[in-house]
Amino acid sequence: MAQQSLNYGSVENDGTGDALRDAMIKIDDNFDELYTVSPAKLQLMYDTAGFGFYVHDQTIPSTQVITTTPALLVIDGLGSTSTSAYLPYEIRGTAELWDTTTNKITPIDIGDGYTIRIDLNITAKGAVPTELVFQLDINGGASPTTVIVERIISTGKTPPYTVSVGFPFFSLAAFNTNGGQIFLSTDSGTVTLTNRQISIHRISHGQL
Repeated sequence: MAQQSLNYGSVENDGTGDALRDAMIKIDDNFDELYTVSPAKLQLMYDTAGFGFYVHDQTIPSTQVITTTPALLVIDGLGSTSTSAYLPYEIRGTAELWDTTTNKITPIDIGDGYTIRIDLNITAKGAVPTELVFQLDINGGASPTTVIVERIISTGKTPPYTVSVGFPFFSLAAFNTNGGQIFLSTDSGTVTLTNRQISIHRISHGQL
């Protein structure tokens, strides 16, 4: 049932609004609609939100050197502070929002809404790069071709330091099928990353 709005006339007591009984029937019908939502839909609403936090293992220092050629950001999820305890309930214990083998964001459903934050620890630079190019690609290939988010990160500071990138996104058919890959490149020279981590928050379900 569509929401029923009350007709309250043009001005006070002009006689053109709903009669009191008719208005109360509309109010009652609207409440009935809310209270008769199917248990499955209520469960879906409950299962929707949650997050995964994935940190690269630093037990043995593991660096990733970024050059002018776009490279896939690698986060193995083996860091001690990684957690999947707060994933959306419908996938908790069975799936993840980040694939640590292919290094992809793995949305749950078409139309889902997410927010993301990535933290990169820059520990060295070579040949004076001025920027780090961040691209979120949904084509699923070895290089970025279908970029839906791009950020330019200044590398003017002296290492070591940490930069963070955050933004919302949503998943449609291509993203849902291919996943989302994060590519990094420099405008010149190299940037060396050590600690790196990603948090992915699902904030809405596309099938509600």
